[in-house]
Amino acid sequence: MSTLTEKRRVSSILKPSQSVPDGSGTPTRNKVRFAELSIELALRDVLDNNRLTGYDELLEKLKDEDPQDMKFVEIFAEAKQAVPLMKPYFGKLVEFLLSSRWLNRSEEAQEAYKQFVVELSIVQKNYCTMTVAKLVKQFIPDRALQSSSSTVSCIPSEEQQQQMGSLHDLIIRLKNVIPMIFDVVLTQLRKNFPYYKRPSGEVAGYLYNVLRMTEYASIYCDELLDIVFYHLLQLDVNMPRSVIEETEYPDEEMMFEMTDTGEGEDGESGEESDTMKHPVAETLDWFMEIIFNYIEQTVKVDGQGDRLFKIVLNQFDAHILPAHNTDHAQFIMFYICSFKLSYAEHFISSLWKNVNNLNKSPNVRQTSVGYIASMLARAKYVPLNYLKSMLLEMSHWVHNYIQRCDSMHYNQSLKAHLVFYSVCQAIFYVVAFRANHLTSSAKNLTFLQSLQLSSIVTCQLNPLRVCLPTVATAFAGITRAYQLAYCHTILERNARRKLATVYKNNTQLPEDCLDTFFPFDPYMLKKSGKRIEPFYLQYQAHELDEESGGGGGETSGGRGRKRYESVSEDVDDFIPESKRHKHHGVDVSGEFTFSYGVSPGFHS
Repeated sequence: MSTLTEKRRVSSILKPSQSVPDGSGTPTRNKVRFAELSIELALRDVLDNNRLTGYDELLEKLKDEDPQDMKFVEIFAEAKQAVPLMKPYFGKLVEFLLSSRWLNRSEEAQEAYKQFVVELSIVQKNYCTMTVAKLVKQFIPDRALQSSSSTVSCIPSEEQQQQMGSLHDLIIRLKNVIPMIFDVVLTQLRKNFPYYKRPSGEVAGYLYNVLRMTEYASIYCDELLDIVFYHLLQLDVNMPRSVIEETEYPDEEMMFEMTDTGEGEDGESGEESDTMKHPVAETLDWFMEIIFNYIEQTVKVDGQGDRLFKIVLNQFDAHILPAHNTDHAQFIMFYICSFKLSYAEHFISSLWKNVNNLNKSPNVRQTSVGYIASMLARAKYVPLNYLKSMLLEMSHWVHNYIQRCDSMHYNQSLKAHLVFYSVCQAIFYVVAFRANHLTSSAKNLTFLQSLQLSSIVTCQLNPLRVCLPTVATAFAGITRAYQLAYCHTILERNARRKLATVYKNNTQLPEDCLDTFFPFDPYMLKKSGKRIEPFYLQYQAHELDEESGGGGGETSGGRGRKRYESVSEDVDDFIPESKRHKHHGVDVSGEFTFSYGVSPGFHS
């Protein structure tokens, strides 16, 4: 008799009431009782009697209903009591419960959800991966899901930050009761990071929450930033500088006309929008802006700059330094070094150690030289005395290398002396780029004489032979003006040798052509670029170049400017476009080409 009574009780709870009582209070009691008992009894009915009818009805009800906050609290309070019954084959029910809308509810409703999740993770560990995945997917703000427009600000609003705060609080609770669960969190963060072509709001919102996790999971800061840097590189390498230029300025003549009339695309204002036209470039811009803001907050407000710098430097060595054709990711190091001179010195010192480390590959050593040269030339916060000390150390290295080679039979091929030629070009580049500072006084000129540049350019390895022609020409002009070295005869002889090689075999490029990478080319992203501009040194033509008319390209009124040129006050018409990112100067026919384009350097 008791068994029959229990079956009837289950049936009456799981199914809608067929007889409605006269009193108005009874149906309300039935509703509350359903919320309190339905989950546990439905699960027991499956476990004890192998009957799925009530369980299926429960799933259907949870799927279709969006209960009010009070009923939501009752449902999750009863679900918490039923957690021990939620075996792996009840995964669908657990998924429905975890997927419930909870962030935009009352504090009481949010607390009920959190208690259920914590209880579930402790008692039924097989649901940990599903639980964490559901939480991580909510890192994308609702606004980003509702709007794919890239013109909307991608920084979360205060309301969204409060909602995300409740989500992060739940993750903190899980980390406290199950410390090893953060390994699952890291895995899900990597797995659910939005694809780089998704709307900017999705990528930026997710990134913002990943960086927020470093506040309460500082022990995992390295792993969290590893995720950030990996996806930053995905964005950067898929948005090359050339594509940004073509998208932002598809028709230069039309742009010049709009600049002259003071009208933009909207026809009313000459002020340019901070929004990038290419959607991926806009995403990259927001990505960099959020990282820059995070660095500033950590260094200035939280006082954790030293620790963050070490972590960022490790990520730079692991991700950015070995990468090919990055245009903006490396500016994270440029920016963080601006907060303290010791950061810049440590960064350059670590790069110089790479150059001297024979266990590093020649490509990594060559790239490290490029970073040193570009940093010394571009960073305003690097003092002249430190620049001179680095030039002196590099010149000592070069002279020692020459002396070792003079005492033995050596191969003059570029491949055999790749690092040597790269260091020589770095010296030539920095001397020519910073000529105004290095020749400003008799003391500085005496320093340049101590570098013994003439011995370098006249050695049998002939470094000018493999340098970029525009670097060599600019360096030759400075050294001749101040009688530091006489390079033009060597340049003319090298040019004749290259011509002879081209005529001998029309399909083969002479190998004495140094691949070059100047990582701190002018920054092209609009929003985040405002943080770089105060510390970024633009090329200023030397007074000798201005007298000869070679450096007037920047101030010439008849020459049009692109937007990033007006911001940077500089057009680096120096390095051939084909040489900007380690590309050989070969056209489709295989012939050697000599052309000029925009890149870090000087006016030809």
